[in-house]
Amino acid sequence: MLNKIYQPFKFKKFNIQQNNAAMKIGTDGILIGAWSSSSEKKNALDIGSGTGVISLIIAQRFDDIKIDSLENSKNAIIDAKQNIKNCIWHKNINLIEKDFYKFKPVVKYDLIISNPPYFINSLKPINTDRSNARHESSLSFKDILKFSVDHLSNLGSLNIILPYDQLDKAVSTSKAIGLNVKRKCIVYPKPNKPPHRVLLEFSKINSKTIEEELIIEEFGRHEYSKDYKKLTRDFYTIFN
Repeated sequence: MLNKIYQPFKFKKFNIQQNNAAMKIGTDGILIGAWSSSSEKKNALDIGSGTGVISLIIAQRFDDIKIDSLENSKNAIIDAKQNIKNCIWHKNINLIEKDFYKFKPVVKYDLIISNPPYFINSLKPINTDRSNARHESSLSFKDILKFSVDHLSNLGSLNIILPYDQLDKAVSTSKAIGLNVKRKCIVYPKPNKPPHRVLLEFSKINSKTIEEELIIEEFGRHEYSKDYKKLTRDFYTIFN
């Protein structure tokens, strides 16, 4: 049986090849890339970068930022190399092929960002790459928090997207480790549906949490909300 051939996913300023990576382009990666703190950043780390889409979004948003794009899957690396090479910010993105648990950076990061695996209790798919990309057994959220305490700059932030049902555990775990929730955005697929994702920004600084909400499709299928368009219009070609 032949493998399915995927057309490049076209954004306004770059394209994403995704024929080899287990996890294809989805809303989650675009959301966290577009939502992450817009204050001045000099260097960033994208943990589990996959096709590299989050790294490219961050490179587009922050002028002259230097990004370490960390990925362990050999198949995802094939796509990421091509995507980074073909983008106009390729000199600012350093693709690192290494296991997260063996990665020992020598710098402090102003921004750490991740769309981590989160299907903790679901049945694992047979495909190993897809399984590792989707399940916490390959990359623990708690370990990302611990890593960030050690490798964030004093004013740096960790930005992550998670299923909404993991919010309480994420907040309590971060407090125990020494990180505080600086911003929180609850994401609803539709106005009449329960929230399904939460965007979280963690910081070493203890401050009052800024609380936000975002509805994706407000008036029906593909009828996107004003806020969602505003957040993602610099990337999606369907938004002017």
